[in-house]
Amino acid sequence: MDKMKKKCLNFGCGNNMRETNRTEEWDNCDIQKEAPISFDFNKFPYSKLKDNYYDYVIIEVVLENLHEPTDALYEVHKKCKEGAIIEIFTPFWNNKGAWSDPHVKRGFNEMYFEIIADQRDCYFIEGKPKFEIEELELTPTQEIGRFVPKWFREKLSTFIGGLIMHIHVKYEVIK
Repeated sequence: MDKMKKKCLNFGCGNNMRETNRTEEWDNCDIQKEAPISFDFNKFPYSKLKDNYYDYVIIEVVLENLHEPTDALYEVHKKCKEGAIIEIFTPFWNNKGAWSDPHVKRGFNEMYFEIIADQRDCYFIEGKPKFEIEELELTPTQEIGRFVPKWFREKLSTFIGGLIMHIHVKYEVIK
C-alpha cells in the first residue's frame, strides 16, 4: 500500500461508497450492517476506527440523525491527524426538506458550527478548540433562495423557511 496516499473516511456512507484511487485510500463506514465498517454512531468510543489516522473526512447528511452530534464530531476529531479536513454537509434547520426523513433528530444553523470551532474556553472541557473553520457556506434553495441577495437571505432565513437548503462547513482539525 502506498504510504503517500491520503487517508480518507466516508463517515455515514450509506450506499455512496467511495473507491480508493491513485491518491486517496478510502474507508467507508455506516450504521448499516452492509457497510465495510459498520457500527452505531451513537455509541462511543468509535473503536472500529484508528486514532490519529485520517487526513480527510466527509460527513454528508449524517449529523442530523445522531442523538449527540457534538460528541460524534469530537470522536471523529480523535480519528483525524493534526491539520486534517472534516467536510460536512447537513440540511439547514428552517428548510422543510430538513425534516422529511423520519430519522432526523435535530436541525442545524450556522451558529452551531461556529460555536463548535469557537475559541472561548466556556465551550471546551479541555479549554482548547478542536476545529478551525476553513469554510462555512449556506447554500440557497433553487426555488426561492437563489433570487434573494446573500446578505438579506441569511438574515431572513431565521424567520422565513425555504431560503437556505443546506450548510456546508470545512473544519481543519487542531490537536
